[in-house]
Amino acid sequence: MNKPGCFDSRRRNGRSARALVAAAVLFASAGWAVDADAIAPPKERQIVAPGDEQADESKRPELDPAAKALIDAEYLTPAERTALRIKHGVFEAADLTLPTDRARAALVIGAWDDPSLSDPAADAEDRGEALVLRGELPDALKILDGLTTARARSLRLESLVMLGRPDAARAEAEAILEMLRKGEVKDAPGLVWAARGLSLATGLYPPADAESRSADFKSLMSVLFSAREERDKLDPGVPLAEARLLWDKDNPAQAAEAMQSALTLNPKSAAAYALLGEMAVAQFDFDRAEVLAKELRELRGSLADSSGADSAGAVSPLAEMVVARMRLRQRDPEGALKATDRVLSIFPKQPEALALRASALGAMYDAAGCDAQLAAFDVLFPGSALGLTRVGQTLSEARQYDLAEKYLTAATVREPGISQSWSELGLMLLQSGKDIPARDALRKANTLDPFNIRVDNSLKLISELLSYKTFESDHFIVRCRPGVDEVLAGEMLGPLEKIYARVTGNAPGGMDHEPPGKTLIELLPDHQWFSVRITGMPQLHTIAASTGPVIAMEAPRAGPGHKAGAYDWARVIQHEFTHTVSLSRAKNRMPHWFTEAAAVYLEDSPRDYSACQILARAMATDTLFDFDKINISFVRPEKPTDRSQAYAQGAWMYEYMIEAFGPRKPLELLDLYAKGQTEAQAFPTVLGVSREEFLTRFKAWGAEQLVAWGMRPKAGQPTIDELMSASGAAGGDEPQEPTKEMVSGWLEQYPDHPQALSLMVALELRDHQGSPTPEMVPLLQRAAAARPVDPLPRKLLADLSLSGKNEKAADASAASIEYLGWLDAREQYTAVYAAELARAYAASGDWDKAEEKAERATRVAPYEPGPRELAASVAIKRKDYATAERHIRALIALEPDRAVHQKRLEALLKMKP
Repeated sequence: MNKPGCFDSRRRNGRSARALVAAAVLFASAGWAVDADAIAPPKERQIVAPGDEQADESKRPELDPAAKALIDAEYLTPAERTALRIKHGVFEAADLTLPTDRARAALVIGAWDDPSLSDPAADAEDRGEALVLRGELPDALKILDGLTTARARSLRLESLVMLGRPDAARAEAEAILEMLRKGEVKDAPGLVWAARGLSLATGLYPPADAESRSADFKSLMSVLFSAREERDKLDPGVPLAEARLLWDKDNPAQAAEAMQSALTLNPKSAAAYALLGEMAVAQFDFDRAEVLAKELRELRGSLADSSGADSAGAVSPLAEMVVARMRLRQRDPEGALKATDRVLSIFPKQPEALALRASALGAMYDAAGCDAQLAAFDVLFPGSALGLTRVGQTLSEARQYDLAEKYLTAATVREPGISQSWSELGLMLLQSGKDIPARDALRKANTLDPFNIRVDNSLKLISELLSYKTFESDHFIVRCRPGVDEVLAGEMLGPLEKIYARVTGNAPGGMDHEPPGKTLIELLPDHQWFSVRITGMPQLHTIAASTGPVIAMEAPRAGPGHKAGAYDWARVIQHEFTHTVSLSRAKNRMPHWFTEAAAVYLEDSPRDYSACQILARAMATDTLFDFDKINISFVRPEKPTDRSQAYAQGAWMYEYMIEAFGPRKPLELLDLYAKGQTEAQAFPTVLGVSREEFLTRFKAWGAEQLVAWGMRPKAGQPTIDELMSASGAAGGDEPQEPTKEMVSGWLEQYPDHPQALSLMVALELRDHQGSPTPEMVPLLQRAAAARPVDPLPRKLLADLSLSGKNEKAADASAASIEYLGWLDAREQYTAVYAAELARAYAASGDWDKAEEKAERATRVAPYEPGPRELAASVAIKRKDYATAERHIRALIALEPDRAVHQKRLEALLKMKP
């Protein structure tokens, strides 16, 4: 009698791959146990944000000493030694004289078009595998017809699934299961192929519940465990197969560990490098992906042709597909298209390349081209949802949520038993703010694959979010975890509505557009939950992120589990909400730099000094980005400063566009982007200049700006280097450092020279152990005027005023207000300046301004008691008892153990009229 879930050949359409459970029982009875820790369902683990784990380095490893010893064994025949050298990736040209050996080596290094793989003298299974890899499935079925090994059956099964012949595919799966039951699969490679075939077959048998699919996965791992421990511990295919299974479960840490094991057993495994490349792209590690693509190209080029010449110019399809995936994540669909076309020029039926090509066309907003490519894919592979899933993933990352939902839903219909399309659909719906449909799709994905960490994390996230308390205004919904976060969430609605009016309005920089529906703001309690919320997004942020209709932000407080600490949440949300509105107006179709530039511009805050320094350096070295480079630099920076320069330069160009062409011009560009026009097409239409002419004019304007900022000498003023040369201090092997006497002489001739004044400030501070003196006040005032973007002189002046050291100031508090106000306008991470300003205004009796700055202090540091106490005190002085009560109640929530707050509240309530 068959146990529930076990193999019964009379019930071919029952529960999911029932015989996989039987296979697990078979191998367990032979004394082989499954590593429970390695395959524990995600519900038994803590939440892990995919991407937090770092894979090992991509450097080609040394061959495992045990494998080397085996290859060097004296008892081997020459043919056996050659076979082992190919198996372990240490073969040389002399090993590949026979077509059979060369064909096996070609498969190892990813040379799918090597002539040996079309040579009738080569092994039929090798030729069949190459045909499957190339997408030539009917030809593969012909070559593999009649072969009864696990490898042949698995290759046929894969082909039949892709060709839309599920009944024939199930017959192959059950034949593999029967072979396992009878013990006919004798070696490790056979077991690996059996596991691969059964993994593909699970989608042909919809499971009754997650438990049965969990048993499927454990059974597959049992098969691989047996292959390694019972048959061949040195077979590189076993850890490679384990890595594939683990990566499918979004378990990159263990997948990378298995991958490195595979590479120590075969350092030339192109399949291993390709999978590492896929993992690197998924984790936004583009530098590493580039290295891996280069490795794949070198491997492909290492196979000499029949005349002995190398194949350095040959195309590595695996390398190009790593590049295509990478370019799509970098918002470079044209680059992805070029990479896929290099593959398809040689392998016109390669399914992954065809799917990626359709994705690139979708990312270029070429709906007709994308659909035509998918239609061509479906003609070749009518049973596969690969094309639909890839396009849906790409459009989801591009925030084309409605289109993404269309393609991903179609993928779930095409292959309802495959978890990937369900999980991608659920994750996309979650990013677009559709919690309940997202939960339903993710539950389906979890049933099909209960080991997928990202799906499990996201289900936990939805459960968490649905338990949150909500606060609602005309245009926003704020939700947060019940408890202390309610203090901030309840205060956010008023400032949010002001942000809404500014961003959606028609004042210069405003979007003059209202997005449909209310924007959801999620106040997440710590960095871990924030990381889970934004996992899988094209751009990763450390504080907040906008998916369009949803803005997620980490609670702005310090302490364990928090990465950002306190920050000006209103400025950050104004930035992110600008993304929401600009993307809505442009239908999510706009250059990356443009959406970031608009968001930085609409922060309505002065430019940071670090941005001024980066821009001045870029201008001086002629390294400002062009329009292609600036987009790529957000996601693929070549230097540590590239991303910061992209933000700063983009906002600078946006500012120039408004100043030179008018405040409506960015909006007109957005409208053309919404219609699918490219930047190169839209610029001449809206601005009357090409992108190249725009940059030329922008650089001239930027040079004038740098002079105004004091970052470049005025006309007629020499640079410091020129002044040093004139002083005879710049030559020789050891150039002299400028002295106070030298700088004083320069300032006599050029009294407002910004660089010379900054040098003199530094020299004076050096002589006074880093502390300013009252005698420095005139110098600091001159330095502040000459370089109005530099915060240092004002910080030093404020310090002198507040410390009482500046005897020349008649009113220290009044003197400090100017400097503190300048500093506070630029400050994002501390409430110190706002609090000091509140005290200074209070000291001067200006209670309205004192309240304004006290409130700002609580916005920057809403979880810190100090600013709350200050704000409550100012409010009481103004007889604004409602505001005072709000802050005291916040103090009770923040410090429930301090009884003084409750006493203050009781006293305040007695004071209220």
